[in-house]
Amino acid sequence: MSFYLVRLEPDGNGGMRDVPLPDHDPYEKGSDAAKAAKSLSDQLGYKVQPRRMAQAPDWRARQQERLASGQLKALPEAWDLAPITDHFAHLSARDPSKIAYTESEELGTIDRVTVTTPGRYLTKFYPEVDDDHRRRLIAAVDPAGEIFYAFKPEEIAEIYKNGPKSCMDARHNFSGMDPHWPTDPYGAGDLAIAYTKNADGRIQSRCLCWPAMKLFGRCYGDVQRMEAAMKAEGYTDAYNGSAQFPSGAKLLKIPHPAKDGFFVMPYFDNIERVILVDDHFETHDGLLKDVPLGTPYIVCGGSAGYSDLYQYCPKTRQGHPQKDFQFVRGPNQQWSRSAIDSYAFNCRGSGKVWSNDYRVLMAGGWYWSKEHFDANGERCTFTGKNYPKDEMVQKGERRIHKSVEWKFDEDGNPMSSEKLRLIEQDRMDRLRFDSRGIYGPSMAEMMRAEMRAEPREIGSPWLRAMHYRDADYIRDREVFYGVDPAAQLGEAVTVTVANRGVTGRTAESFIVDDIVPPQLDARQVEQMSRWMNDMVEDQLMGRADPRPRRYANNR
Repeated sequence: MSFYLVRLEPDGNGGMRDVPLPDHDPYEKGSDAAKAAKSLSDQLGYKVQPRRMAQAPDWRARQQERLASGQLKALPEAWDLAPITDHFAHLSARDPSKIAYTESEELGTIDRVTVTTPGRYLTKFYPEVDDDHRRRLIAAVDPAGEIFYAFKPEEIAEIYKNGPKSCMDARHNFSGMDPHWPTDPYGAGDLAIAYTKNADGRIQSRCLCWPAMKLFGRCYGDVQRMEAAMKAEGYTDAYNGSAQFPSGAKLLKIPHPAKDGFFVMPYFDNIERVILVDDHFETHDGLLKDVPLGTPYIVCGGSAGYSDLYQYCPKTRQGHPQKDFQFVRGPNQQWSRSAIDSYAFNCRGSGKVWSNDYRVLMAGGWYWSKEHFDANGERCTFTGKNYPKDEMVQKGERRIHKSVEWKFDEDGNPMSSEKLRLIEQDRMDRLRFDSRGIYGPSMAEMMRAEMRAEPREIGSPWLRAMHYRDADYIRDREVFYGVDPAAQLGEAVTVTVANRGVTGRTAESFIVDDIVPPQLDARQVEQMSRWMNDMVEDQLMGRADPRPRRYANNR
């Protein structure tokens, strides 16, 4: 660059002198410099002219004279480094907390200086200076620009308590976790709190940093000065770069003194989450699905200063409280409670939790796992339903459930319909009750009349003595028998004879207690009970789960 611009002003002796215009860069061509000079003259109202660089006066002598006269304020005596030639470093006239220096020959000619923080000046031109010496030099120029570091939990807590306002400062009450403060986990050794003080020694600004990685996060207090000071120290701003601290920085594992299962944890700045690794936490930067399966984590302590542990559920692909997780067989993974409720079941045979992909529906309406069924279950060739293996019997070449074995002879051949009819007729004729439930002569006729009114497939000798009724039937009988229909709907309802009315008791207890002992042997009692099971399961008022709650729990 061969030309620069000057402003002509009187020298006090009747002549004119050249005063460089530092706000305008030098020009390569004289014609460009001349055009710029004419335009500025018209705008500013005083004479501006171009000059050749080669004809410029000695700028070094000019700067030396200014320093000697005090026109430029020299660096303090505590700045005990050898000066860099041609820098003419001095305190900036606009901001005495910064250093101004001449960066190049061309800028010296046009009288332009570069202004920077003492930290950046040291980093660029004195990289060999150690940290302690560096802090003393910075403090000599700018007492508020010296950076201090707190590593221990108690030191970090004091910075937060007495420093810039935040949700972790002393204005907030965390007495429930005494003797800890929410920020104590930072004191594991990898992370630190960088902070500055003002002229009165009060904490002026702070930020979380990772010294080994030269990263710092969100700044509090005098943000601009703190950011500038950290950058001058060679740190990278993770906050404005929308980045998070990398994985691997340790945090202390501190159980909450008063809340079981919770841990002391601060409000995070620039930390995505922390994962539990043995006896400590570590920062984790990445997607939630990248957290190793089964690894507890904490997203943030929040303004409360504590959190319970969470865990990633591979089924829901979301985080859930760790206490809600349970091992699920099949996929052999830890699943959350919501995933288990929707996609798993409890095997009634083994008591273990399995994925729904491994379930087998049993005749009673509950589920076994495939594993347990293969070892302990069997399918009835007659009913097509699944039963426990110890309830199956061998009839010839047939494997059938014992509830239907009476329909076959010992060779496995089905009994004739006529023989079944005779068994049922004999059974029905021997049942005689009067209207008070006492044995009497008119019961067979009453039961035959009810059968004709409501035809039903003959399934067992005792089928005629009980009928399932819907809500309308129950309401109709309320007038005569004083039954509360609201208490009966959804229950296992059986109707015996005439004035026996409606009962809400479960099928088994009703049959065994009220009908069976006087007339049936033990095998018939069991058979009739199983028939009632099937009736309740298949015919109960169109409910999604046909078994009433009490009935299902007592099976």
